[in-house]
Amino acid sequence: MRTRFDSELETLYVSMIKMGSLSEEALSALHDALTGNGRSRLDSIAAISHQIDEKEREIEALCLRLLLKRQPVARDLRTISSAMKMVVDIERIGDNAGDISEIIPFISNDELPARIGLDRMCGEVTDMVVGAIDAFVHSDTEKAQAVLSSDDIVDNSFVNAKEMITTMIREGDKDAAEAPDLLMIAKYFERMGDHAASLARWVLNAFDASGDWLNNPVQVK
Repeated sequence: MRTRFDSELETLYVSMIKMGSLSEEALSALHDALTGNGRSRLDSIAAISHQIDEKEREIEALCLRLLLKRQPVARDLRTISSAMKMVVDIERIGDNAGDISEIIPFISNDELPARIGLDRMCGEVTDMVVGAIDAFVHSDTEKAQAVLSSDDIVDNSFVNAKEMITTMIREGDKDAAEAPDLLMIAKYFERMGDHAASLARWVLNAFDASGDWLNNPVQVK
């Protein structure tokens, strides 16, 4: 019986990795577009977001099956319940990536997003998502804590981007008309950072029985 349960739990881990990889793929496409390396990959993000939605439903069904048929206890129960929460955050990250992909085509200056630092924010969020999924699969609470701490980096990047955009408007920069779209993209990345931090918190919920992580709460907007 335990062997069967362990096999299905392994399937859960593999599915989580695949879902995380899809979100990483969407973020990679955004990064290319934001650095002026071509916007052709933006068209793929809608399809990726759809795949993320499908993977979310697949994982939720697997988790419910494990809960109802295998009746897990203690740590296994926390792991499965955390996975069900994590897929919601990953799905929202995918949605935010889709939202950004719809805004980027309206930015006429290809060099502007990188000048504001939006490509850096994208990279920071990507590192957080990859780190959180890896922490879940390997039961690595130290890595989850590191991801949680990284949310401050994304928040600071958002503040810096907002200040640069404000300066553009105040000084009458030739690209000031792009400011609302740039600010919206920065805000989406800030939200994605919050969701990535939430992923890390669910990893700690699954594997850190001490509860020390509660001293560093994250509010997802």
